[in-house]
This record gives sequence, C-alpha cells and structure tokens, in this order.
Amino acid sequence: MNIQISKPVSKISDDRVCHRSGNHCGSTAIRDLFEFHGILMSEAMCFGLGGGLGVTYFKAPLEKIPYIVHVRSMNYEQRVFENLGIPFSWSTFQDTVEAADDLRGYLKRNIPVLLLTNIRHLPYFGTDTDFPGHAIVAWKIDEKTNTVFVTDTEREALIAVPEDAISRARFSKDPPFVHYGNAFSPEAITLGRAIPEAIAIAIKENGERLLNHPEDGLASLAAWKSDLEHWCDHEHRQWILRFAYQVIEKRGTGGGGFRKMYAEFLKEAEVFLPQVKEHNLVEKMQHAAHAWAHYAATFKHQSEMESPEVDELRCELDKVIEAEKRYLVAVENASL
Repeated sequence: MNIQISKPVSKISDDRVCHRSGNHCGSTAIRDLFEFHGILMSEAMCFGLGGGLGVTYFKAPLEKIPYIVHVRSMNYEQRVFENLGIPFSWSTFQDTVEAADDLRGYLKRNIPVLLLTNIRHLPYFGTDTDFPGHAIVAWKIDEKTNTVFVTDTEREALIAVPEDAISRARFSKDPPFVHYGNAFSPEAITLGRAIPEAIAIAIKENGERLLNHPEDGLASLAAWKSDLEHWCDHEHRQWILRFAYQVIEKRGTGGGGFRKMYAEFLKEAEVFLPQVKEHNLVEKMQHAAHAWAHYAATFKHQSEMESPEVDELRCELDKVIEAEKRYLVAVENASL
C-alpha cells in the first residue's frame, strides 16, 4: 500500500483503536501508532523504514541457551522515527510506581503509548520464559479495576492486562534487551522528511550496517559459523538448535529471518525509487529469505537428532551468507 496521511484519531474507543494484526511486535506496534496519528502505511513499509534487518550473535549467561542469534536490528524502534525525521526518545523510569503513574496520565488523556515489555510478565502469553524487548501499545485504562488495555502483534482484539503485570513487564535488566519502563507517547506525529528520501536512507543504512559493522550482519554470520560445532556439542544442543529455528522462522519474523517481510517493503519501495527495481533488490532479498528459511528448517531437523550434523548446518549457513552478500553488493551498486 502507498503511504497516506489522514486526520488523527481524537478519542480512543473500542472501535477506534488503530490495530491491525501483524508479523512482528515492533513494526506492528509502530504502524498502529502511526495510524492513530494520521499516517497510514503497511507493516512491511514500517519495518523497512526502521532498517529492520540485522544479525546479532552473542553468548548469553543462560544455562540452556548459551548462544543466541537475533535476526532483527538492534534499536529498530528508534530508527523508524529518526529516518522519517520525527523526534524520538524513550522515557525511562526509576521504578514501577513512577512508570505506572506516567502511563496512567497519558491513557487518561487518550494518548496511546508504545511500550517495551518482557512477555514473561504478560499473562496472556502464559510462559515462564524471559523474552524482553517485546513491543506493545497501551490504549486505555480502567481505573476501577486497575486494568490496562493493550494490543499485541497477531492478536486482533484489545487485551485486558492487570496494571501491576504491565508494570513488572516494563522492566528488564538482562542484556542486550535492557529497558527501564521504556515508553514513547507522542501527542502528535508529523513527518519531517519526504518518504522517498526516508526510504533511500533506510535501505542504504541497513545495507551498510549489515556489510561493514563488526557486530552485525556478515561479521556476526562468520562468528556464528565458527561456533556451530560448540552448538552441536553442547549438552542442551537440541533446545539450542530448536530455539534458533524459532527465532529465524517463527517468533514474529514473518518468515525467513524477517527477510520475507523486508522483500515486501522493497516491492513497495519500487514505487518511490527506480533504483530498487533496476538492481533487482526485491528478487535478491526474496532469495535471501528463501536461504534463511532453509537454514531454519535445517535447525529444526537437526534439533530432533541426538547427534546433530554440524557440516549440514555450515552448508546451509554458507548459502545464507552468499545470498546476503549478493543483496548487499546490489545495494552498494544502487547508489541510493
């Protein structure tokens, strides 16, 4: 869809909550926030404008998951707004009481709030697994029952959550997803940069980061490849491999490690930037998405084996690296 500007919503009610179910928590939440403020775009466009692609590989202090790969970029939420020329900063808080008071104030004024949360404390997930950095939007509060109403990714309706649960969920001290009640609650949003320029900036920055950053993209893939043998030898190898499959193909990525959704963004970008079509960026990204999906499927298959075959994983990772390189070289040549 093309980006449209309309009249902002003046008052929140059950039928005026601007939520459309989506693939990823962050891009869905920000898309919803944009629509409330009169800026209509697809989730894919919102994801791409934030330079959403990434590969972060790190070793975690967790017994059962000592290795973690994150295939979305870090600080995505901030970049969406900055690339569009919209002032952005997270509000953070000393404690849950201060954070809850601030949230109440905005919701009582009919201003929706973008929040970062740990799903472990959100009752509707029903999990005891920590997964911080999860974005949701808070829309309303019932002060009589101390209930906050939120929207979340693929869930279509408003979700009632106890206020104390929301408050706990907003704080996480586990790197790299540290948040101290992070909230963004603009009273108005106005685009500060032309859409074609914002798209070009986003594509170029995302490509350069994946190509050259020492802790992202190709560098992380190389580090990952060198550690795969340790993955397969670890006592919790089956869960480690299974979790890798999930974070690539399932957990809010839209498939193919977010590359499938990014290809949809590039298809929309063709309307604004002829270079995208001239350099076959959509086709190259679709190929990368396919390679990531195959890699994820290999993790799933190997997770069911007592002795995973590291050579098979390396082979599929090499295909991912090659597909990523082809796309990144094409972005360089596009001179955006």
